[in-house]
Amino acid sequence: MSQRLYEGMSLQEVTEFLFLSDPPEPADLILLFGGKRRERAEKAAALYRAGWAPRILITGGDKAGTGVPEAEELKAACLQLGVPETAIWTESQSLHTLENVLMSVPYVDARLGWENVKTVIAVSSPVHMRRVRQTLARHIPRGVRILCCPDDRTDVSRSNWWTTEEGRLQVFRELEKVRTYALQGEI
Repeated sequence: MSQRLYEGMSLQEVTEFLFLSDPPEPADLILLFGGKRRERAEKAAALYRAGWAPRILITGGDKAGTGVPEAEELKAACLQLGVPETAIWTESQSLHTLENVLMSVPYVDARLGWENVKTVIAVSSPVHMRRVRQTLARHIPRGVRILCCPDDRTDVSRSNWWTTEEGRLQVFRELEKVRTYALQGEI
């Protein structure tokens, strides 16, 4: 674990930096970031069913060009997993993390009012949580707590990402995206 992997960061430092995870607490909203993996919907649905928040906002457009926005695919999965349609909102135009946040902010303001939001539970892939938290913190009102509750995938996680080439690629791509967002002033 002492090998330097990324600009002087050790494997442990990279893991601690990217793979953020908070225990769930009562919140006003679950913000589910778009993606291809069903595990994201499973996590959001489990949090909803456990009573941690009364609604889920799913954000994600048709990034892959399939004709179906990621938000709609994840909504269908949430419905299958027992979340009532009345508890799900979707934003289906955004194509990346920054757009997910920028398009979600006015959506939440119009439907709830940020003054009524004290805590948000963010759900995405484990490797994505640092960028999610920092992007949200930059663009939502100060004082709103952000809890990171990553999905429960097992192929690329905080405990094994360095063991496969795909895991290493995902982590190094994510580190570059965090750097880019920082340089652009988005986090």
